[in-house]
Amino acid sequence: IDDEILQNMAAGGDLSHVVREINVQFVGAVADLNKLKNDAAKWGFRSAVVEPYESAWQIHLALDSDTRKETMQKLTLKYLEIEQEYGIDHDGWGCFRCDENGPISNKKLAS
Repeated sequence: IDDEILQNMAAGGDLSHVVREINVQFVGAVADLNKLKNDAAKWGFRSAVVEPYESAWQIHLALDSDTRKETMQKLTLKYLEIEQEYGIDHDGWGCFRCDENGPISNKKLAS
């Protein structure tokens, strides 16, 4: 699915080498999410917010990164490690398409 999203971003003018904010979500028990919140910097995230989500809990994490295919593959492996370590489930990621001048659309793409 990530490949398709990255292709759609490129078709919309995105330059994958441009660093931008990527938002990542996980769902799980609030205690497990709070453990991840406390460890967020260890994983390379610069912000973390835990909040209720539907009938469960969700954490929103943010990091700055490019969206090159290789980078996104490494991030996917990181998400799998986080799932294993904290017993939570990855619930997607999203970012804005960017060019050298920053965001080129208000439409956020997510997986």
